[in-house]
Parts: sequence; C-alpha cells; structure tokens
Amino acid sequence: MPLLEVRDLRVGFKTDDGYVNAVNGLSYSVDSGSTLGIVGESGSGKSVNALTIMRLIPIPPGRIEAGTISLRGQNLLQKSEAEMRRIRGKDIAMIFQDPMTSLNPVLTVGDQISEAIRLHLKLGKKDALAKTVDMLRVVRMPLPEKRVNEYPHQLSGGMRQRVMIAMAISCDPDVLIADEPTTALDVTIQAQILDLMNEMQQRLGSAIILITHDLGVVAETCRNVLVMYAGNQVEYGTAEQIFGQPRHPYTMGLLSSLPRLDAKGQSRLVPIEGQPPNMLRLPRGCSFAPRCKYRMPICDTPTPLYDFGEGHVARCFLYDERTEGERALKVESVPQVPNSAPAPPAQAVAR
Repeated sequence: MPLLEVRDLRVGFKTDDGYVNAVNGLSYSVDSGSTLGIVGESGSGKSVNALTIMRLIPIPPGRIEAGTISLRGQNLLQKSEAEMRRIRGKDIAMIFQDPMTSLNPVLTVGDQISEAIRLHLKLGKKDALAKTVDMLRVVRMPLPEKRVNEYPHQLSGGMRQRVMIAMAISCDPDVLIADEPTTALDVTIQAQILDLMNEMQQRLGSAIILITHDLGVVAETCRNVLVMYAGNQVEYGTAEQIFGQPRHPYTMGLLSSLPRLDAKGQSRLVPIEGQPPNMLRLPRGCSFAPRCKYRMPICDTPTPLYDFGEGHVARCFLYDERTEGERALKVESVPQVPNSAPAPPAQAVAR
C-alpha cells in the first residue's frame, strides 16, 4: 500500500465569472522514502492539489467534487476538521510557496515553530523552545539561539525559508509537501535548501512531494515525475522516463524550451506556442490540443491514458492505433539523458 494515494481528485471554485475546474481527475501515489516532482505551467493546478491534500481549500468558494486522498489507507476527505488538525504538521506537513507571507509578521519565528511542537509533541514551553533551537540548528540557521527571538522581517529570504523547513519537519512528518521551496532564492541557497530536504528524507524516511517550475531540480532530486496541464495529469513516470523518453507533446515542449549543457553547437530554444487555456472554458477533449502541432480531429474527444509499461503513462492520441494512418508527423525525439534506455516503440495500451 502506498503511503499517500490520490485517486480521481476533482476540485473546483465558484467565481463571479463562473465555475473553475482547478483539478480534473488527478491520480498518483507516493511511497515512503521517495520523492515525487509535480511540474507544469502556472495555473495548472499544482498548488490546489497540495492544498487539497492538507484540507486547506476554502469551502466555499472551493469544492471537492470527487476522489479520495488516502494516507496509509485512511481517506483524509472523510476526516473531521478536528482530526485534520491532529494530522497537519504531524503526519503531513507543507512548506508554503512564499515564506514572507506565510509567516506571521507579529510573532517571533521561535513562537511559530514551537506552536506545532507544543501541539503535537505535548511539550512544555521551555522544552518546546529548546526543541525549536535544535530544529533551527538542523536546518543550519546561523546563531539559532538569537534567531529564535527575531521576527520574519529581520531575516533574509534564505533564512525565512529555513524557518519554514524547520517548522515543517519539527514533528517528523511522514509526508512533506514542498510548494516551490526555492522560489526567489539565489542558486547557492537553492542548493542548500534542497540538500536540507534530502538530508531530512534520509533521516526520517519521509515521502516528499516537490512542486516546482525548475526541471533541473526535478531531474536532480525526484524519483518520479507528474506533469500537469490545465488541472489534469498528462504524463507520469520515473525521472529517467520523463527526461529520456517523453511521450506527451507538452512534456516535449517543456524540455525543448530549456537550454542544455550537453547540446552541440548553438541550438535554438523552442518555445511552446500559445497560452494556457481559460479554466472557465476548457477545450473539448485534450486541453493542450489548441497549442499542439500534432493536433488531430480525434483530439476533441476525451483522451484516455496510454500505458507504455513500467509505470510510464501519457494522455495523448498519438499512440492510439486509430490515428496511425491519420497523423502526418511522427513524434520528435528529445535528446536522451545519459545512460537512458532507448525509447520504446510508439505503441501503448489505453487505460
């Protein structure tokens, strides 16, 4: 049984302009000690998915329409708010996207970290403060005895991110959700933050869900990768499969738009033409079809997942036997990562 399993999750929001389907039938699982990277353009539903797992979606205007979120076999969507308060921070913790707006500006960082420690570990104020200093030391905060009494505005961006990580790992969670943990940080601080998360995972055996726009970070740290577009899963597989044998045109576009150090000569980057769809008026069938150069008439119908074996799936009619005579272009190959296996034939079994 996976540690965390999401099945057919559907989340929407009621707005003045209409109803927005933010997450449409999302399914994946995460095992203990593994890291899942979730990638996609802004507005693809990555953060909504994470907030739904934490049961932090405001209801209303949000609404969880269908699906299950199972932690060790227990459906979190059936838990009461009191039960979720005991789960948040202890079993599942989250590093939020912007530490400056996520931290309370009128409380010291020590008070904010020790609050979760006192709630879940049942420690007294003095012991909780000592534990807080230890956690700041774990995340390599300079002068932790001093920083524990400072306010968020007195810290740099990298220090605030360390505070968020210390808060998230203070109660040894089984699942850690990191929503853009390296945004707005310089490269050296990014590397340190990722090293901290890896060390924490090795120490605790936690599962990590890493939400990011940085495909380089995903390639370096993640075992499995989920590619999202317009609230839906378009491709899923191991990092080797996604980077070495991408199957969905959107995944190919993301990889083709990135510079490569191993590219020979001056190869031009290939942008993804067009804009993401309006979530109020999603296209029929494949949401990526209006931007896809392989678009076919069948793309205007609901697209199933095609299984390429070993857990690698993609949602695209390019691999349907009904389109073999119709499509005029073959799928272009993306340069493979070193030591990757040769790409399998373009045949799959529809789910």
